Amino acid sequence: MGPGGTVATVFAVHANASHHLVVSRAVAGLPHTDLVGRSASAVEALRVFPSLAPDAVTVDVRLHDGDGIELAELMRDRRPDLCVVAFGPPTRRLLRRAVAAGVSAYVPHTATSEQAADAIQACLSGGGSFSSRTLTEILRPGPSVDLSPREREVDSMSRAGLSTGEIAVRLGVGETTVRTYVARVRAKDGGDPALPTAG
Repeated sequence: MGPGGTVATVFAVHANASHHLVVSRAVAGLPHTDLVGRSASAVEALRVFPSLAPDAVTVDVRLHDGDGIELAELMRDRRPDLCVVAFGPPTRRLLRRAVAAGVSAYVPHTATSEQAADAIQACLSGGGSFSSRTLTEILRPGPSVDLSPREREVDSMSRAGLSTGEIAVRLGVGETTVRTYVARVRAKDGGDPALPTAG
């Protein structure tokens, strides 16, 4: 239910047609909640968002013409009280970005209408909805799941405190190569893996 006991409104922004169907079914099953708009475009969503003034937005993290997490952040800049439910693959990088953007709930891109309804309801009730598995993934130390075997190896050595030179000797590669691997890890993992020292 929205502010002051009114009907809560939801705006769905999804590139995936199946997600629109999931959200439609989810909202239909929630009391005092209406779906006030649908869009497949980040540009259009940002244009109509002020006039729709929804209480909640559901959004794919990847849209055809933009980044759903960036879109959520822009909307929350305009409406800090807006609750956002993101749909996407539960990778650590995306989950951390979603949390940093103020997303209230994150459901897998394979979510059922029941899962989506639970997330939307929790969001509208002023809470959040991150599964224990999702939270574990966000907080899990170590490299991101999408690192190559060599990137994982370099990241592991970096976290163990080895210098760039020591890693290069152990792997039989040049220090420039090690720095390249570190840069790749940082790009994939949101910039937080350990940086080896020189020497």
